[in-house]
Amino acid sequence: MRNCDLHPYELSDEDWSSITMVSSWLKSFCSATTQMSATKAPMLSTTPAVFCGLQDDIKTILCSLATNVSPVIKKGLLDAHEKLSEYYYKYDESPFYTWAACTSFYYFC
Repeated sequence: MRNCDLHPYELSDEDWSSITMVSSWLKSFCSATTQMSATKAPMLSTTPAVFCGLQDDIKTILCSLATNVSPVIKKGLLDAHEKLSEYYYKYDESPFYTWAACTSFYYFC
């Protein structure tokens, strides 16, 4: 009878499966965050490539999902893809990208 009041909140096998699936996808975002957080080299010029890489990862995940995956998970992936697209286009319109690309070219040469 230990913790009987918590039984309604116990995770099901389906819940654990979803957690496992999503946690493996988060590795891409962790890698992108680490890449964009570098402090010893200019990173602004690599931002569009990071955004595109994340979008490609999400697209691959969406295409490989089983048909029985929760619609909530699918919507979350679609929302993430859309948000990255918004960031990409806002960034693309900014004059700072051109400046950063020119600066990083001189930095590495």
